[in-house]
Amino acid sequence: MADFHEFKETFGACVYCGSSPTNHALSFFLQTIQTTVGVGMYRLSRIRFFRMLSNRAEQISDFSTHPFYLLSSYLGIVTFNRNDPTKAASYRSQVIWEEALRQNIVMEQIIIYRKHIELYRAFINNKWRYFQSLPIPLSLDCSNYLWIDDKFLLKNILSKHNIPVPKYASVTSRSMAKSAFKAVGGRAIVKPRIGSRGRHTTTNISTEADVLTAYECAKMLNHYVVVEEHLIGNVCRATVVDGILVGFFEAQAPSVLGDGTHTIAELIQLKNINHHERLQDITLTEESISFIERQGFTEQSVLDINQKVLLSQRTGRLFGAETCELLADVDPKLQSEVERAARVLDVPVVGFDLIIERPTEDPDGQRWGIIEANSLPFIDLHYLPLYGKPSNPASAVWRLWNKKS
Repeated sequence: MADFHEFKETFGACVYCGSSPTNHALSFFLQTIQTTVGVGMYRLSRIRFFRMLSNRAEQISDFSTHPFYLLSSYLGIVTFNRNDPTKAASYRSQVIWEEALRQNIVMEQIIIYRKHIELYRAFINNKWRYFQSLPIPLSLDCSNYLWIDDKFLLKNILSKHNIPVPKYASVTSRSMAKSAFKAVGGRAIVKPRIGSRGRHTTTNISTEADVLTAYECAKMLNHYVVVEEHLIGNVCRATVVDGILVGFFEAQAPSVLGDGTHTIAELIQLKNINHHERLQDITLTEESISFIERQGFTEQSVLDINQKVLLSQRTGRLFGAETCELLADVDPKLQSEVERAARVLDVPVVGFDLIIERPTEDPDGQRWGIIEANSLPFIDLHYLPLYGKPSNPASAVWRLWNKKS
């Protein structure tokens, strides 16, 4: 399986977007609308008739999709890529495509005016089925996808079912942010209420001044901002398909260990010389320097022997972070809780982000929690870990098509 995921991400002018730059004004408009509409969609999704109506509307839309693309193809607007999965617009889609080939499922990518986009089709049950990245059958109830990306709504629902989440609040003003900061315990994370890839997220906040700065940063992408308790531990991605955990990925933030002699900047240089060949060099940015300062250090600080300092809140290999796939080793109780959370949300495929110190040990007694859900999860994380045996969630996604309507 080709390893090119890193090269599909690029750093932009905004350090707070990380490796996934986005248009701030457009994101603010879309995410704010999505958050506002999502609240209404959540309320409607509690009504059985609406869920049936929503699914029927999807099926009606699907009925007209194939004729539309046939006409577009006839007019020369659209062509199809059948033979080259490496042209997929994301590695998530590539692993789906590669699994389709292994299962002898014909899958094609839609090309509009020679641009390969994140839309695909697969020939299943004698019919072309169109989808964005993940092929989920329309016969399954997908109405809750309308709101589960909302980090505030998600925690509301999970907490009502006694599923661990951090303390949290949704805020829309500086005064609300200050009050929420105190309510969650004086150590916080601030992020847009809807969004992914850690864009404009600030962690490890312990002062009121920093929480206000973080609030203004998050507000650039969404009018609605979440202030939540800062949990201790690594960020993990749990992918659940059809109620079963099919991938569990742990990412450790880049760090250095003191030796009593070298500064943090010098320790970073030494680490870059000896790091794993698949890791990118650790680079200090405005964001990472601020992150280090919130821990009480600067890049010129000399650490005591075995004193550990985290260097970034970001956990991708582009940032020098080590990763491990733990599906075979995750604690059974933790697996059960994650699968229960998926049943609560009642969607065919979901990716949970959670923070826990020791995912291979009994979660009872650990302070852990689910921090967000992803309606279109990056299942490709489970294929290219630095350590551990890769999992194959794509096979479970394709098995959804064997379910009865």
